[in-house]
Amino acid sequence: MKVYVANFGQGNSLWPLAKANSTLATFDDVRIHPFWKANDRAGYIEAAQNETFTALGHRPTRQTAGRWFNIATQLSETAGDLWISRQGDEIWWSFSTDEPMRESLQKSDRPERNGPEVFVLEKPCSGWSDRDADGRPLRWNALHPKARDFLSTEATFQSLSSGELSYAEYAQALVNGEPLDHWHDLPVFQKKLEEAQSKGGHIFSPKEIMAARLADTMLGIVRQADGRTIQRKTKVKVTTLSRLECEQMVREIFDIQEGYCAYSGLRMQLDGEEEDKELLVSLDRIDSDGHYTPENLHLVCRFINRWKGADPHDEFERLLSIITNSVNETS
Repeated sequence: MKVYVANFGQGNSLWPLAKANSTLATFDDVRIHPFWKANDRAGYIEAAQNETFTALGHRPTRQTAGRWFNIATQLSETAGDLWISRQGDEIWWSFSTDEPMRESLQKSDRPERNGPEVFVLEKPCSGWSDRDADGRPLRWNALHPKARDFLSTEATFQSLSSGELSYAEYAQALVNGEPLDHWHDLPVFQKKLEEAQSKGGHIFSPKEIMAARLADTMLGIVRQADGRTIQRKTKVKVTTLSRLECEQMVREIFDIQEGYCAYSGLRMQLDGEEEDKELLVSLDRIDSDGHYTPENLHLVCRFINRWKGADPHDEFERLLSIITNSVNETS
């Protein structure tokens, strides 16, 4: 059994439908869904890149389009898996069933991006509950601070880890009403609790720490390259955003990208939780000659940013696709 943490539609807009129908739900664009129906991954990706846009208004990369294809596949194939979704202060859970996924055309709530209609995909589940097996309410504010790090997600769906430090088993124990002391005694849980207690108030999440780091980096680069503070010839980099606006912008871009690298499709890692510093979130200008404005920024893994350097967006994506295609052909 797998354990997923999920959002249903952008901004959880499909949650009322999912709750009422006892389903797991997501969107798919009408211009590309026929390719998914035909199991034509290559056609789906090509059509997505040519005809659709991301929430930031950019054409999706191959990796992003491939992830959209995987989401529909993942939803159609889940059966007997635990699904968890945070809705405000409430934590809801359900189990997917082996009933087939349903598809319906519905009016789009974002016609400027998705067109007048979208496919809504619904996978039946056992029914949603915000109480554990013993009838106790599951509330976000009552969670251990560490559990809040992994029981919410910016992604559409995210599978929790299993193994030695199994967040998946923690989630199962939580909804079953079982004791959680075994996990809460672990050093990683104790450290998070001590941090929360020492601050006596707001607990900065890994995403907030990441956003603060990138805001500092961006504003520092702008100060150094504004055409006045250094003598050597350099590209002028400008932003009109305040520090708080920079942090908010980074968090919003991270959420829109669902935590995935815009170029590689790898899941980026957050500050303080990273297992590999090269996978930490890095801020990249799509047009390397452009400014630090929201429409010219996306997030990538640190090593991808270093590889790209000052290369043009289209050229770097072309070269990256050569590597990706070569790996796919040899695997």
